[in-house]
Amino acid sequence: MGKFKMPTVQEFLEKKLLYDTKKDPVWVYLEREMLANVNKKPYNAKVGAWLKFLKDLRYHYFCEERRHMRILSNEAGPPWYVELSVAQREVLDSLKFNIHQDLLEDLPTRTRKALSDLGITVKIPMKMLMKAMTESVEDAGIFIWNLYTAYYKSPPSEPRSTYSMNAMIMMSSLVFIDLDECIERLSDLVKLKKPPPPRPPKPPKKNFTPDCRYGLYLQKNYAPFYCLHPSEKKKKRKHPELAYKFRLRSEASYSVLCKDHSFLQKRKERNKKEQQQERVCNYKFWEPPSTLRNTDPKMVAYVNKLKMLKLKAKPKYKTPYKNVAYHVTGVSFSGGKPNFVVQNVTVLPTGYIPINAGIVCVGTEFVTTIHGMWKFPREVKNKCDKKCDCLAKWEKPVMEYVQESKCLCGHLYDYHLEGKAKEKYFYQATRHGPVWVDKAKVFQLDPKEDFIKETVRLAVQSKDPTPVPSQPTISASGLKLKELLAAFLADLSDSPLIIPHLPQANMLNNLQEWVRRRVNGNLAPEKHKQMKLQSLRRWLYLRHLDFKARAGRIPFTMKQLEHMDWSYRDFVQSLFISLMNDFEVRNRLKQLHQTRLWWPTMKYDPYPNKAFLDVFFTYMPGRMKDTFVVNPYSSENTPKYGAKTCPL
Repeated sequence: MGKFKMPTVQEFLEKKLLYDTKKDPVWVYLEREMLANVNKKPYNAKVGAWLKFLKDLRYHYFCEERRHMRILSNEAGPPWYVELSVAQREVLDSLKFNIHQDLLEDLPTRTRKALSDLGITVKIPMKMLMKAMTESVEDAGIFIWNLYTAYYKSPPSEPRSTYSMNAMIMMSSLVFIDLDECIERLSDLVKLKKPPPPRPPKPPKKNFTPDCRYGLYLQKNYAPFYCLHPSEKKKKRKHPELAYKFRLRSEASYSVLCKDHSFLQKRKERNKKEQQQERVCNYKFWEPPSTLRNTDPKMVAYVNKLKMLKLKAKPKYKTPYKNVAYHVTGVSFSGGKPNFVVQNVTVLPTGYIPINAGIVCVGTEFVTTIHGMWKFPREVKNKCDKKCDCLAKWEKPVMEYVQESKCLCGHLYDYHLEGKAKEKYFYQATRHGPVWVDKAKVFQLDPKEDFIKETVRLAVQSKDPTPVPSQPTISASGLKLKELLAAFLADLSDSPLIIPHLPQANMLNNLQEWVRRRVNGNLAPEKHKQMKLQSLRRWLYLRHLDFKARAGRIPFTMKQLEHMDWSYRDFVQSLFISLMNDFEVRNRLKQLHQTRLWWPTMKYDPYPNKAFLDVFFTYMPGRMKDTFVVNPYSSENTPKYGAKTCPL
């Protein structure tokens, strides 16, 4: 016999089993045997039919479980979305400050800790992390966008077939970074331009009890109407008014808007402006202000004098006429501001006659005042008399056309007073100019060219061309929530927001709930009851789904077990560690997937308060570090110290 050789750890891991070896179920081989012996035992036909029913029933349960999983996945939102706990949202709020500090120190220590607290377990190279931080202009949204693009080799706007848990957390972080601003912009988008008129005041109630002013029997008494049965007419719920027109968009145009990355430049420019507002510096760090440099009062007065000299005088006086010139001789300070000193005023000679407004005595001098100018010589425009026969000198075809263009009432179609003329020859007088005639059309009245143009135009298109292309609009009453949200996000695609550029962003539950409240108002009691029943049904679906991960095992052969001795202890230990790590990762991912499916059934309110989020994520963890896994290879069936939970 040759020397026995134990397989390596990797060869054992390739043969590991998560379940038992595949065997045919009982009814499969029973049915096969009974069909073979159906002639010997006639009752086998009935038992075979029963076994076939069990087989179909098992397949039916499998299809139902797959259908329930598909329903829950669709209601959980886009395939990349997971809900974030309060702790994760606080990390996102402080991410901008951490990026700023790490860029100053040139070490991504705080940012690595923030990504770990978010629940991202992947190891990111330092060069990739620093490049994403440098190009982000200290914006948390652009930083995560660049980090996702660099690591997964495609931007978040490109949909993927499957998303890992790290990719889902990165994509969901982009939502919660811009969620408040997105809701604010949505509110501005559908805000009423004209507020509705105030409601009329209610009429005062009549007094049904006599006040005994004129005696108990003389006082007029009002009796209200009273009935035992309620009125059958149900009051119609008023929906909130919308100052928004929903435009029709194809899926192709919406996908083009999603993949347009011009919003990144707008976001960077906005962040640069915010940085300038946050960090204002009026003087250089190496040049302190003069008041700190010297406290001597003479020095302070000298510095103030230098400041005054730097000020520039502004011309207050503007010449009322073009031929008037002022002679400025200097600048004097009055009220802390420099003012020009005017010495001379000169009236330049023109072709006009000045109007003398008198002489004014100022001290010992007399100043002549000029009121204005007479135009000389006066321009005279020669006009025709009332008996002028200019129109009679026009050519005969023009006069015939004018006469034929009149209707029976005497209206001229050329003036567009009635109907719509094909050509316009005369233009009425407006405040911008007098009446004028298009001579190029009047003196070329051969209709042949116009007839050909009109015939070709009518042949090409049956209707008149509209100058501005109209955009079709539809009512909001017949649309689904995801279609309404898609219309809103398409209009917000030119803003610096990230959410409109994420794939299937119109499936987000929190934004859909905001749209429902804005379009349809608060939930009616019947609808509220229906939503509760729907949540109960989803709980039943989740209750029957299996989220347990099976521990792997190694099928050792008898020969391998016989040759196993103490020298293989290191080999067995490394094999066990590999199996345990694999089991933990699969089990934790199953728990996180279960959390994602449980979230929409818990509360359909899109913005639950902090206490609800804390309680939910205490029992349903949202990060790998918060999950607890029982050791399947241990002899203890229950954990000794209980399960670990998310920190509150």
